[in-house]
Amino acid sequence: MPEGGVRTAFRMARAATTALTVTLRNFFRAPVTVHYPRVTRPYPDRFRGVLALTYDPETGEENCIGCRLCEFICPPQVIKVEMLKAEKRNYAKLFTLELYACEFCELCVQVCPTDAIIMLRTFDLATTDRRSLLLDKDRLHALGRQFPPSWATGTGLRAMQAPPARGGAKGEAAKDAAE
Repeated sequence: MPEGGVRTAFRMARAATTALTVTLRNFFRAPVTVHYPRVTRPYPDRFRGVLALTYDPETGEENCIGCRLCEFICPPQVIKVEMLKAEKRNYAKLFTLELYACEFCELCVQVCPTDAIIMLRTFDLATTDRRSLLLDKDRLHALGRQFPPSWATGTGLRAMQAPPARGGAKGEAAKDAAE
């Protein structure tokens, strides 16, 4: 056998031994399987789950004004909104969301001026029929009442991303220099 062949055979045997060692080490370790739905894992703090629509807690009216900003910013174009003009304010006549194609990017939540669309701290909408993941306005409102909201709202996210107020660090440095 040529010299290079022995060296190659030795390297292959060492690689196989290393792989088998890792396999045997994990074979005797306790499993980490979570038996869902009997046992649920805690959600991370910034978990982004299913989308929902909200109501104004003071007036009981829906928050969506049908401005269609969420529809325009949605990358996969899964949101469809039709506006209904009323005397006092506008409403969403039709609001549909194709959840099976949603990317859960949270852009619709960030752009909503009235915090009408939120993300929930759940993902439990498993189904065998894709048509049940085509959510209309009534189903989105029901989900908003059924599950707890996520950590962020549109106004909260916009406040986090806003630049600091003028006179922030520079204003404080000038004030300290004057003293």
